[in-house]
Amino acid sequence: MTVVEAQHEAFVAQVVEVVDAFGVPVLGAYVLGSALLGGFDPRTSDLDLVLVVARRLDTFERAAVVRALDELTVPARKLELVIYAVGAKPPAYELNYPDGEGEPPHWFVLDAAIAQERAQPFTGRPWGELLELVSDDEVRQAAQASLAWSLRQPADDEFARRNAVRSRHFLEHGEWITKKEASQ
Repeated sequence: MTVVEAQHEAFVAQVVEVVDAFGVPVLGAYVLGSALLGGFDPRTSDLDLVLVVARRLDTFERAAVVRALDELTVPARKLELVIYAVGAKPPAYELNYPDGEGEPPHWFVLDAAIAQERAQPFTGRPWGELLELVSDDEVRQAAQASLAWSLRQPADDEFARRNAVRSRHFLEHGEWITKKEASQ
């Protein structure tokens, strides 16, 4: 368990309970992003969380989970939660909270690639036992799409600048670096 997970264990457990409460068993929960890679700061970082559930969510369950999540006090800048049904292949998610539909699919593939490589279950079974793995080619294409996205953003967009550095580093070296390392 990382330091961030220890600091936020109760909150992650609460999110799992919220989803479980709607009769959709959570089979796995994974903390990603800077909480996994390093450099997490609750004042400036999102708490990135992925849950894998036993089945697909219906429209009413999705809406009820969103309403319940909206009531939680997040111990970070923001909660970013993605829910997948068991056996899915990212980016085929059930729920992307709070951002909803329309985010570029490369973000989900990159998160999955990092999770495949590094994530330990907060609860439940290992990532590769619950979700279809993304291939090296899919990860490379997603990193290229991420770099292209970053280059289209305004020059003063610090997130896009760091993301471009991280994407280039992955494409050149085959490894992920933190946002903090990208800033240096």
